[in-house]
Amino acid sequence: MTEPHWQEFVSTLEPVFGDGRWPKPLHLLRALSFVAGDGQSPAAAARAQGTTLARLGKLMGAEDCLVDVLGLSWGDLDSGDIQRTRQMLGQLLVGRCAEMVFEDIYKEEMRTNQLDLVDLRESRSDTDYRVLNGSGRPIYRLNIKFHGSRFRRAAELVTLSPDDCFALATYKIYGALQKEAKEQLPYIFAIVGDPELGGEVVGDQLDDHVVTAAALVVRCPKASGKRDLEDSVVNYLVESDDQAYLAARARIERADWYVLSARRAQTLLREKLFERVYALRIRGFAKVFRGAELDMHFSLSQDLTPLRTFLRILKEEGQTKVAVMMTNGDL
Repeated sequence: MTEPHWQEFVSTLEPVFGDGRWPKPLHLLRALSFVAGDGQSPAAAARAQGTTLARLGKLMGAEDCLVDVLGLSWGDLDSGDIQRTRQMLGQLLVGRCAEMVFEDIYKEEMRTNQLDLVDLRESRSDTDYRVLNGSGRPIYRLNIKFHGSRFRRAAELVTLSPDDCFALATYKIYGALQKEAKEQLPYIFAIVGDPELGGEVVGDQLDDHVVTAAALVVRCPKASGKRDLEDSVVNYLVESDDQAYLAARARIERADWYVLSARRAQTLLREKLFERVYALRIRGFAKVFRGAELDMHFSLSQDLTPLRTFLRILKEEGQTKVAVMMTNGDL
């Protein structure tokens, strides 16, 4: 990518942020574009983007507007910055596709007003959804997990086929149990995977200009709310029917979905601790595998329940049946 002017940066992000007020400090460049491109008065442009006339005037006289606003320019990015942003956006897009497909499956299977699915993703907690009963009381917490990489040594290390293996960090199991105990609300993981659909694969399909502009903001020491930027980019990719989004969603729609309760995860963890948490058998695991998590490995076919099966039981046989299955460690 040749080193573009600040105006190309703004034009790249225009479809992402639209006509409203842009997040700080990008709002300064947007205000500048109103003056330079649209012919607005500096006072009107400053007012529209929530800045001062003095600050906009200073920017208009800057030698490098990107450096003035962001603290760095295109030349400060290296290939690593761009690749990390590309992979991060790819992962977020895959996650968004998984959430959308999950909602579609829930609506298709349940078709009832007695069990409502409530979206909690805006809270950015470890809960994506709650299921509410007819009285509006929560009865389950749901957290979606996407697994994209195949554990090639699964047969050797955890006695599972690589295609039948799902890894879940032990601290996530513990956290789910803690939340379940605190709120007396069963915690359920909804799981989907595709080994050919990792963040890097999807990220490689994204527009270079969008990725590079996002990388510049991610690196920006002055920018706040960087996760909001990432979410805005993903929203844009979805709403514009970007080819990377359409392809990823189509693959997830064809993938197999499962559920695993935190309670069953704990039971299996205790029963198969040394068999399935192979890290406990390796001396100096943390030194050998730097940054690796302590994972429990589950069999997709034997340890988990198909999502559609779970939803049909919930709809046709009710919450009591599901509660019994959880108590018995069958779900």
